[in-house]
Amino acid sequence: MSELFNADTDAESGEFVRLLIEIQPQLRSFIGHLTPMAEVRADLLQEVNMVIWKKRESFRISADSGRDFRNWAYTIARLVVMSHQKQARREKRLIFGEELLNTLANDFEDSDPRIAERMPALRRCLQKVPKQERHLLLERYSQHGAIEQKARTEGRSAAALRSVLFRLRIALRRCVEQELQHQSET
Repeated sequence: MSELFNADTDAESGEFVRLLIEIQPQLRSFIGHLTPMAEVRADLLQEVNMVIWKKRESFRISADSGRDFRNWAYTIARLVVMSHQKQARREKRLIFGEELLNTLANDFEDSDPRIAERMPALRRCLQKVPKQERHLLLERYSQHGAIEQKARTEGRSAAALRSVLFRLRIALRRCVEQELQHQSET
């Protein structure tokens, strides 16, 4: 019976699952940064998660597991995206070259290392934004060309909407910084 239950293995599995769940927004962003084809990003994320899960035994939980896991997961994501890009190249579809893909991946990995801390603060700050303005922000970042389309439907100029978005982004940035400062003080 003791062979069926190993507390160390279960604890490691729980920690691995926690790390995998926590990194999902970052992986989604990383994959989105690496591929121009929005329609395949969800499939790529799923494939990355499957590879990560299959290779979980090769990752050892350690004191630095959060940082190490991020790097390990990004390496897997990069390889999955590169494989997808090679397939797209064979099928003569629009793709990024391997050199550009590596440059994009390196740029993303070198970007804000506090993204995991900033995302919860951003979510809290977004809840403070009035519903109509929050909807405008979310539309803008979920659809290409959303500003012009939204401006037409509201009978406003695209420049006016860009101005609103600019002010909202500044307010959100300030709010996130205040949230992070408040969090570090407690």
